[in-house]
Amino acid sequence: MNRNELLVVVIAVGLMAIPVSVISYSVITNTTVDDLTYETDTGLEVTATDAQVFESPPVVGNDTWTSGPLRLSSDGPSSATVSDAAFDRSTVGLESVDATRNPVTVNRSDIGAVELDGRFDQFSTPGIDTTDDEPDLSYRANENVTISISGVPTDTGVAAVDEGRVVATDTAPNPQGTATFRDLPSGQQAIRVAEIPSELSIRDVTDGSLIDGSAVDVSLTPVGATEPSTQQTTSDGTINMTGLPINERFAADLSSEGDYYDRRVRLPARIDQQPTYLLPDDDTVAAVSPRLTLDDRTGRFDEQGSEIRLQRPVPTATGTAYRTVAGDRLGDDGFQTALQRNQRYRVIIVDPTVGQTYVSSLTPRTSEPTAVPIEDIRYNTTESIDGLNISTAYRSHEDGDRLAVNLSNVRSADLSISEAGNASNLLLDDSYDQNVTADVPVPEENTDANWNADYEATTTNDATISGQQTIRNPARQQQREAVVRAILSILLVVVLGSVAMRVTPALGGVVISITAGLLWLAGWLPPEAGLPSIAVGVVIGVLGVISGSRRSL
Repeated sequence: MNRNELLVVVIAVGLMAIPVSVISYSVITNTTVDDLTYETDTGLEVTATDAQVFESPPVVGNDTWTSGPLRLSSDGPSSATVSDAAFDRSTVGLESVDATRNPVTVNRSDIGAVELDGRFDQFSTPGIDTTDDEPDLSYRANENVTISISGVPTDTGVAAVDEGRVVATDTAPNPQGTATFRDLPSGQQAIRVAEIPSELSIRDVTDGSLIDGSAVDVSLTPVGATEPSTQQTTSDGTINMTGLPINERFAADLSSEGDYYDRRVRLPARIDQQPTYLLPDDDTVAAVSPRLTLDDRTGRFDEQGSEIRLQRPVPTATGTAYRTVAGDRLGDDGFQTALQRNQRYRVIIVDPTVGQTYVSSLTPRTSEPTAVPIEDIRYNTTESIDGLNISTAYRSHEDGDRLAVNLSNVRSADLSISEAGNASNLLLDDSYDQNVTADVPVPEENTDANWNADYEATTTNDATISGQQTIRNPARQQQREAVVRAILSILLVVVLGSVAMRVTPALGGVVISITAGLLWLAGWLPPEAGLPSIAVGVVIGVLGVISGSRRSL
């Protein structure tokens, strides 16, 4: 082989080695090639949309693919796509998962294992927490899917809840702390995992304590039915709810042997169960029993079909909170119950037939019949956002200042009203299943504040919209405008007076007095500044005249 032939061979070998080295480098470093696909021995294919997202080079095992804290595993052919969302600090997310033939288990060291069965266009979870109201699972799928989770309580069943509606359950307590939700609905879903309460507790409304030692008869009747589902007597303040429907609401009738006033209240669905509360029948609590009716000045509510709910502040394990303590359908005769005198109650009127909820307040003082007014409110601002309408108003009412917020074209809404700059000062924080109008009083100590209305609502077009509207206090705005006018008036007096005094001091005094007087009469210059300005102008004018007379002598 001559020299030229040897050179050709060397060059050819070098060119053949380049792709091999590049490919080897890219696989080892995972930094230069996108859409890398790895396959386990069982047939799980994991595709990375961007290799730079890996916290460490992936390790492919028999049935598991691992990168840092993230592990995906499957017993047979399946696939998943990994992006940077899989390593987000607050959630783990996958862009797509095909687990139609074999389930895929998603696990990260800071988030419990979740097994996916079906085809997902997108899936994410921040981890399972059954103690809060935040979504635990979010996904998008074109058909029903099944999801198994870990980290749930071992002594009770759990439910998958979508916007207040139970869509799947696992009612059998699992010693391993796992649960399976079958046939979860398709589409874009945000699922909350919640414990299924097994008991209804009965508490003293004044201190929140469990009524233990007083016999209470309890009858639970499904709303719309005539016969009770269960009748029980308790002496420890708890009623067994096991076996009762999870999504159904009940009308509860509670009667005591003289220690507490009888009570009728409509309970939320069992999945959202809250305690019932009784008012003590003793000398320490002043009580009245008004019969409540409606005075609807809008013509939107049907008293016959509307339900009234009465809420009041109640001590809870997490602090004082508003809880429903009494309520029922109004009907022709209204609703009568025992209430604590001079205690402010939040009144909620719900008419499901027209999809309207009205929130107001009531302070009972006598047992005389009392009409709850539903007022026709004139709003200061109205804004439409992708089909949702929000209107707000700050009203000076004969009974004190009030705030009004209306959300319309919604299927459900979370609404809170808080002081601007002091979010802990809440006037309202609740959820509603339809259009809502809130008309709440402003505390006397906060009549100089502005307020924020925060909302998150699902519209009738199934769009989720959130935002904040500021409710400005007109008195505060008027005060600002008065301050601005006063400052401008003082500047005008000073400028005109200075210019005139260059001619003669006497003229300056006259100009100051006349300008200040006119601005005072016009309401721009407050008396605290106007009268002294006029006096100063008079003094300057007199001194100027005296000074001029002396110079002429």
